[in-house]
Amino acid sequence: MPQSLMAFLAMMIASIAAFNQMGSKAAVFEQMIHSEYELMANAVVIERMEIIAVGTDFGDLDDLDGETMTGTFAAGDLDVDFTLTLDVWYVDDDGDPSAGPTSQQELEITAENTHFNQPLVVHSRIFTE
Repeated sequence: MPQSLMAFLAMMIASIAAFNQMGSKAAVFEQMIHSEYELMANAVVIERMEIIAVGTDFGDLDDLDGETMTGTFAAGDLDVDFTLTLDVWYVDDDGDPSAGPTSQQELEITAENTHFNQPLVVHSRIFTE
């Protein structure tokens, strides 16, 4: 009887150790996937920011406030869609939000993906008249 109890206890300890190791490997794998999605989201947001910087006049930035669009990261057979939310507001010389119109506006783009509960990346840029 004592040998059986010791064998059972040894099996339980081995099972718990294996379960903990498997859990830590799963957490590392999840973090790797999250990092890859962040890299893709960064590329999409920076590309959209550059397109807006080149093709939008200062006076038209207000029209982008609150706009939501889809940005796609494409590499070979891989297509990953991100929801991009654009927010625009006037800022003062220190970059703080201003109550009224100024000669500077800040554009903030937030990228989200349906696989994650929180925004992946947020980029902002200040445009000057």
